[in-house]
Amino acid sequence: MLSALAAGLNSTVFSQSSPPPPPNKNKSLPAQWMYDEKIFNLEKRAIFSKVWLLTSHTSFFKKPGDYISGNYVFDYLIIRDQNNNYQAFHNVCRHRAFPVVTKPHGSSLVIGCKYHGWSYNAKGDLVKAPKFQSVEGFDKSKNGLLKVHTHVTSQGFIFLNFDASSNPVPFEDHFAALPQEWGTLDEDAYELFYQRQAVGNFNWKTFMDGYQECYHCSIAHPGFAKMLDLDSYRVEPLSNSARHSASKRTNPEDLQKFTFVFPTNGVTVTHEMWYIMRTVPVTATTCRMEFDVFSRKGTPKEKLDEYKKFFTQVQQEDFDLCEATQKGLNANIYQRGSLHPGVENGVLFYQGRVVDYCEKHLEAERRAGKEIYPARHLLTDDDDTCPENRICKQLGNEGGELSW
Repeated sequence: MLSALAAGLNSTVFSQSSPPPPPNKNKSLPAQWMYDEKIFNLEKRAIFSKVWLLTSHTSFFKKPGDYISGNYVFDYLIIRDQNNNYQAFHNVCRHRAFPVVTKPHGSSLVIGCKYHGWSYNAKGDLVKAPKFQSVEGFDKSKNGLLKVHTHVTSQGFIFLNFDASSNPVPFEDHFAALPQEWGTLDEDAYELFYQRQAVGNFNWKTFMDGYQECYHCSIAHPGFAKMLDLDSYRVEPLSNSARHSASKRTNPEDLQKFTFVFPTNGVTVTHEMWYIMRTVPVTATTCRMEFDVFSRKGTPKEKLDEYKKFFTQVQQEDFDLCEATQKGLNANIYQRGSLHPGVENGVLFYQGRVVDYCEKHLEAERRAGKEIYPARHLLTDDDDTCPENRICKQLGNEGGELSW
């Protein structure tokens, strides 16, 4: 399967092929998956353009007009509208592609582009386009912001889906068991403690490989190993997520739970704190780690400082592991390794999901005879036969890849 995928990516002509061989049982992904630009671009088309991505939480939005912007392979904007619903859009003006907002957060029910002054309301409708009122045939209703699908769970977690079609995979089908994982979270009992970002010189999967197992914890995380009974650590694959659990050494009845959310998220909920982790792909060999950390209201400052110090230490240990591992992967000496079916079952599970999404999308591209970009919004009034579009087709890229 993996060799067939690589062959398909290296071919300049899409064609039908015989069924791929079965994957190598209990083997890691080939090293090429961790540095190859073609595979990385396939992942953007096959995964990040089509699945539900855990992006934020309603705690960041206190009133209508509050918004945040960010990047999850694509630049996005999330805003709370007048009806207290959450709307999401590509953060790109419909006029000339300048970002609609340039700040990471703010508050306004009308957002205006700082390039030519086009303005939009909280539902994405174009409300002002200076001087265009005199342009014959210009229709404001067809020039609103490009929408991104949203889903908000009962616990306030905000998911985005960049699929431009009107019917992306239903959230309930994609994450059949996920909402129950956070059923006990009382968001009102917590407040934002801190946020942290750091760029890692490693592929996003290099980090998720480590997140999906605790086989390394006794060696690489001595502080973590002192806190938890690592023999009790379990990873239970669910539907595009996985439940991690382990008992505390001081109280075996106190089960600590962590949730992996495919493809690149982690959520940890404890009595004292909870946090969202996002591993955002940047290039084939770099990613951006983002953490939103919340603490229980009334927790003493000394306790919070202790938690932050411990958390930062574990993060740094993981960064060091991943950057050193990525160097070994980039050297093109190591090809792939053996994974333990018990203590590394979480790695096998999530890597299998990655391959499955990529294989199915690549097969669809073979049938279509071209690359398919699910996040691209097609213009119904665009002339497909005009010279500029014909040139794009003749160059074999059919319009190129969205950079935003």
